[in-house]
Amino acid sequence: MKDGRKRGFAFVTMATAEEAAAAAEKFDGHDVMGRIIKVEFSKSFRKPAPPPSPDTIVAKYKLYVSNLAWKARSADLKEFFLQFNPVSANIVFEDRKSAGYGFVSFGTKEEAEAALTELNGKELMERPVILRWREDKETVKADGEVEDVKVNDQAEGVTVDDSGEVEGEDKQE
Repeated sequence: MKDGRKRGFAFVTMATAEEAAAAAEKFDGHDVMGRIIKVEFSKSFRKPAPPPSPDTIVAKYKLYVSNLAWKARSADLKEFFLQFNPVSANIVFEDRKSAGYGFVSFGTKEEAEAALTELNGKELMERPVILRWREDKETVKADGEVEDVKVNDQAEGVTVDDSGEVEGEDKQE
């Protein structure tokens, strides 16, 4: 919670349905630190996505986009890159607020390179975007927070620490 208290629930992913059923049976009603826990399958279970068809474009080439306006959304980012055929465009949010950076994926290296060359420093919502190649895969936590993001040729005054938060001077109002 915002006041620092724990919300009192968790989601656990098991390797197999059999392991999940065994864990639920074993630990439901168990005492953990003075609290009786309820262990059951999630109510909003979604089926896994089907494997991509052979014609599906797999986004292998990602650009890290920083210096985004706080009000920018994924649709704005995708539209900004539209002429380069982005497969996806996502802005990272922390505590329901834009973190000021995101990622754009492309199906080909040529499209990503062209976007990097053409749009680096161009303005999106009155702010010049800073584009860099995304070097390593990012790890997305259950709450949508991104960590362990590394980029090449970071802009002066911008650092990416181990928590994935971008630090640097930001003059947005």
